[in-house]
Amino acid sequence: MNIVLLAAGLGSRLGTLTRDLPKALISVGGKPLLLHALSFAARLRPTRIIVVGGFCFPQVKDTLAAFRASDMAAAALPIELVENTQFRDGNLVSLLTAKPLITEGFLVMNVDHIYRPTIAAVVAPEVSRVTAFIDTDRKLGNDDMKVERDDSGHIVGIAKTLTKFDCGYVGMTRVPTAFLGRYFEEADRALAEEGRAIHVERILGRLAKTDFAPTCRDISGHGWLEVDTPDERAAAEAALATARWA
Repeated sequence: MNIVLLAAGLGSRLGTLTRDLPKALISVGGKPLLLHALSFAARLRPTRIIVVGGFCFPQVKDTLAAFRASDMAAAALPIELVENTQFRDGNLVSLLTAKPLITEGFLVMNVDHIYRPTIAAVVAPEVSRVTAFIDTDRKLGNDDMKVERDDSGHIVGIAKTLTKFDCGYVGMTRVPTAFLGRYFEEADRALAEEGRAIHVERILGRLAKTDFAPTCRDISGHGWLEVDTPDERAAAEAALATARWA
């Protein structure tokens, strides 16, 4: 499995914290979000980890270099860094920047999410079709990505604006090798029809209207953290300070 880490964003909602620092390098629990994502990715034993940087790209490059020099385990990770120079567009552009390096089925992850190590056991098993990871634990607010499923567990709709939904998206999608062509065909159509401001979740929504409707895999009961605002960062710091998190 390849893993694509979307690390190009500005993180403007974090205010002064990201004035001169990309969102991916915001420190939570003593290390940057990007390194939390890499630690989780390593548990999945990927064949390739593609990090897509953008805003303050040299800082991302230097951080990765320092990380890989830190110990033998980090040095052995199959990390490749690519630059999305159009990082002010939606993060679907970041995923398409990584596309030339994707050699097999992949997992795409947002780096502003921190996942418990136990979630890796839920993510690792093979998938037979495009699969979104969801949970039912949270009370979803206006800024949360909501998901509506049908009786068979396939996605009917996914958007922050949904008024009918039964779970929330947790920032990860797996695309098996057999679906690579169909997934990226839909991505190309989405850019052509909807513009460059769209995000990767929009592909799930578009596929939901076809015979290739994505399915879901549930991580409820594990817990994860999102760091999109100063308050969320403070809550994440508090959570990571407790022994029960690990």
